[in-house]
Amino acid sequence: MNDTDSLKGLIEMAVERHQTSARQLAFKAQEAGLKITYTTLNQIRSNTYKSVPGEQTLRAIAWLAGVEDSVAFTAAGQPVPGPPLADELPPGADNLSPKSRKAVVEMVRVLVDLEAGSNAERTSSEPTKISRHQSRGVSSESNLGQEQKTGPDDSIIEFHGAEAEKYPAPPIEQLAAHPKVKTRSEQLDEESDSRNEN
Repeated sequence: MNDTDSLKGLIEMAVERHQTSARQLAFKAQEAGLKITYTTLNQIRSNTYKSVPGEQTLRAIAWLAGVEDSVAFTAAGQPVPGPPLADELPPGADNLSPKSRKAVVEMVRVLVDLEAGSNAERTSSEPTKISRHQSRGVSSESNLGQEQKTGPDDSIIEFHGAEAEKYPAPPIEQLAAHPKVKTRSEQLDEESDSRNEN
């Protein structure tokens, strides 16, 4: 097995490269503006590290070992991040209203979840958030024409683990954003057209 195939191997490379201890490696990384602790380095070296290493940890290990960031991400079994998304936003994005910014952030969260497959692989330690009113944003025969409630009853509550599995998401065809779901305005237009035909 190549030293670059595992994080443990990369840390061993770093120790050999700098001829120093894990504690001193952590100090070197911190002096270079990277965030990593010697306990993290020691735990990875001794195969007792229980967490999933974050982006900053992986970048620090790569720097210490003298390899490209992509080598550390690959050794950790994680996708290599692209350039910062903020650098690719069009001019004027910083001038968006708070409401628009929130919409952009939520959309990015959804896309990240979809690509990571986290909807299917949620662990019991991660909260699942659902609305107390599951009909919110859903169009069905029973709630057509009813106004959506807003206020304290629509607050978000969290469910964890097995409890979260009791509340599955509605089928995609029932989501208000789905193209097959007609808005109330479209429904009224159809009713008006059918009355005019009669």
